Amino acid sequence: MRFHSLLGFKLKSLRDKTESLKLGSAIVLFDRDFGESFFQDFRGYGNLLDDAEWLLERTSQRSWGFMIRPVIDGERYGLWIGEYAPHNNQIVREEIIFDRSSSSISKLLFNYADHKISERKLSKKLALDTCKKKLKKSKIIQDFKHYICPIERFYKDCPHIERIYKIIKEKYGLGAKIRYSLVAEIIASIKPCEDVILCPLFSSPNTFERIISLNKALRSRKLGEIKIIDRNMVEIT
Repeated sequence: MRFHSLLGFKLKSLRDKTESLKLGSAIVLFDRDFGESFFQDFRGYGNLLDDAEWLLERTSQRSWGFMIRPVIDGERYGLWIGEYAPHNNQIVREEIIFDRSSSSISKLLFNYADHKISERKLSKKLALDTCKKKLKKSKIIQDFKHYICPIERFYKDCPHIERIYKIIKEKYGLGAKIRYSLVAEIIASIKPCEDVILCPLFSSPNTFERIISLNKALRSRKLGEIKIIDRNMVEIT
């Protein structure tokens, strides 16, 4: 069964309305396991669902994900968004959105289809986090979760790293030598991001591994370090 979440169209009129849409040849696929895939010159059947499912049959996606395709209705630019499930080549939920943000992304994708923008530049402008910030009306995108937090995001942008380190410094001071369990308690007090299933700070049951993950992020940002002295003690530097 397919479930349709529609923004801008009534459910009853979706099928009739999509027949009059101009479909872009660019498609971006976001997969929980495989990340982003870009298709620049897609030529299908001219039907949103048939094209999406034909593409799914020929790609290596194996997890939850969604795809975005630009559409035009008259003079309005918008986006079609379709969600798929693991080991399933069918779209299980779809949306069509026409607003300022979707129009901007739609035009960007049409430019990509016309070879006016490179894939590298597009990938920077159309990262998942960017989509979540801009496409607030898309329930599919807002519901989407990473399985594991992307390494680059964890090392560079995770908001918890600096917060944890600040709490540790304020509570114990630089140069302090404390039991590692006290650091573990502070890590455990942080609420994980809602769009990630497994956070590197919580994914391991081993407390030392959690501290090691924290240390890697701290060193990558040159904030400081939680040095492991022995099996029981760490030093705040």
